[in-house]
Amino acid sequence: MAGDPLKANLWTDADVYISTNLSATLPADANTPFGVDWDLVGLLDGDEGFPESRDEDTDDKYAWGGLLVRTSRNHFKLTKSFTALEDNETTYSLLWPGSSATQIVVPRPAKVMVAFETREGDKVRRLITANYAEVTLDGDHGENETDLESMTFSATIFPTGAGVLFNRQATPILASLTVAPATLTVADGAIGALTATATYDDASTADVTGTASWVSSDPATATVSAGFVTGVAAGSATVTATYLGQSDTSDVTVTA
Repeated sequence: MAGDPLKANLWTDADVYISTNLSATLPADANTPFGVDWDLVGLLDGDEGFPESRDEDTDDKYAWGGLLVRTSRNHFKLTKSFTALEDNETTYSLLWPGSSATQIVVPRPAKVMVAFETREGDKVRRLITANYAEVTLDGDHGENETDLESMTFSATIFPTGAGVLFNRQATPILASLTVAPATLTVADGAIGALTATATYDDASTADVTGTASWVSSDPATATVSAGFVTGVAAGSATVTATYLGQSDTSDVTVTA
């Protein structure tokens, strides 16, 4: 079976953030925390996840003889859901918008910014509404003695005038690893240096020499630690660096 397992996602943690400030400052990138404009929804039901629904009216146009020639599309609507497990100020404001701590009024959804964040190890992906959303209770809400109190919310995502639904932030994915130089000659008892450079899917690079795992095919000829190769005896060996599933090698020659 062909493919890249590193591109298969199994999200092990997630959060939802809400901001009532439609001009809220967005984090600079996926590694930057959300600022004071954003409130955390809290514990989420991971089994329910973030279901997404797309609705659109389509109308097929046929030529004489039954040949399909066009399809018109309009009235696109995107909703994204999440199930909250905490009864806090943020979830209360979504469940009963416009209500106070002492009075509950007929809910009228407010316009809010919503950010969906999923995480797996160091990998982060965020979808942040480009315009705004209206969040409403999806289904029933109640309390009992056997199940956690939960609230499933459906966020209707309103696009910008240009049709943009979300701003997307994600940590770059490692695409390849390069060890340099590809060939290295060191004298017996001398030390040479190799570097390991990671290249990501956004074309950015990083020196990962210190964090990569290094191994020599023949420690009796050459040893390696953190990219530094020490000649032990005349001969040849292959030094391999591995980082997050990607590997590359350098051919090492040790001279007497």
